[in-house]
Amino acid sequence: MVKVKYILGICMIVLLTATGWGLSVWHQDAVQAKGTDIIASIPVKADVAYVSDDFTLPDKDNDKPVYDKYTIAQRKEKGLPLTYGKTRDYYYGDHVAYLTFDDGPNDHNTMEILDILKKENIHATFFLTGQNVKQYPEVVKKIYASGNAIGVHSYSHDYKKIYVSPKAYTDELLQTEQLIYDVIHVRPIISRAPGGTKGHFTKPFWQAIDDIGYIEVGWNALTGDADGTGKTPEKSVENVRTQIAERPYLNKHLVVLMHDAYGHHATVEALPNLIKMLKDQGYTFRVVTTAIPPSW
Repeated sequence: MVKVKYILGICMIVLLTATGWGLSVWHQDAVQAKGTDIIASIPVKADVAYVSDDFTLPDKDNDKPVYDKYTIAQRKEKGLPLTYGKTRDYYYGDHVAYLTFDDGPNDHNTMEILDILKKENIHATFFLTGQNVKQYPEVVKKIYASGNAIGVHSYSHDYKKIYVSPKAYTDELLQTEQLIYDVIHVRPIISRAPGGTKGHFTKPFWQAIDDIGYIEVGWNALTGDADGTGKTPEKSVENVRTQIAERPYLNKHLVVLMHDAYGHHATVEALPNLIKMLKDQGYTFRVVTTAIPPSW
């Protein structure tokens, strides 16, 4: 019986490929089915940009998520550069918003957020923890295949572990990178430090991530869904509105911090009204790319 199911699975793959059906349409259900490891290993297609083998970055006007075809370990094995160098071009637009979500993925909140983004015809950026990537690989595939961007947000999110030393930090970064690569067969080159770099990063930490080509992404506005100031969906939206009014320079690159892990359904509830408020103010939306300006 197992052999029959295996053969049927192969036949289905051949049939779908021959008829031009997109694998991304059915991969999620297939991965969840018993005995379908071969289907789970099929790469997910997405419209993305890549750094080159020599680590040249895409043009600053590129608005697609940016990935590397190699992990850092693979680059070392091949003798390829590990970083882009110390300079890069920035993209400054007029009323540009970057919606970012930390601590996921989550099989409920993240999936609902993806549905909202699709309905609004916009994309966002998700900074993932390794432990949740391991738990919800099908959600990682959905983020990637739907045109949203992925960044690394440590493995454990445990400050006492990751900020012991630069090596402890990059070890978790590389551990998570590998888990993401195992799922979508490319790896991100953007990252976000849990709790932010302020008070956590010293000069050696910055050097450590520069040495392996990661671009650290902060934020300059937040809904307050994690610090207690945005306890309701209405308050979350009002918080962002107030921050924009107080700091007009945010119009060029508004980077909004939110969370999609367990316990943050209020963020899901706030998102449609947040998007409407930003659209009403003339904002367009981009995913985080290698050309994102420093948040401050």
